Amino acid sequence: MVWLGSEIKAFIESLSFTSGAVLIAILSPGIVWLLCSVFAASIRKVWVVVVVVPFVLACCLYWSSAWFSGGSQYERALIRSELHNWQFLFITAWFLAGAIPSAAIGGLLRRRAKG
Repeated sequence: MVWLGSEIKAFIESLSFTSGAVLIAILSPGIVWLLCSVFAASIRKVWVVVVVVPFVLACCLYWSSAWFSGGSQYERALIRSELHNWQFLFITAWFLAGAIPSAAIGGLLRRRAKG
């Protein structure tokens, strides 16, 4: 389990601004499609899913480096402080990178359900 945690931590720390956006842009529409396909009857508001999924993914990906960080409480506080300064830029850009393709998938699924 320690090996898997260190591999995940190394992967997350290797992500740049662009590669994080690409990852969110790939994962978000896939998860939206999966949720809408599996829970088609219970998900009436597709647009809520289109907004919530990319936002949750962007926040989790951005803050995961703080969650997986080791060290003392002081070191973790420094990491959270630095991340706090950049959160608006990263989370907004990553959210938009996932929301745009998710909206396209949501529109296609709504159109398919109507017709």
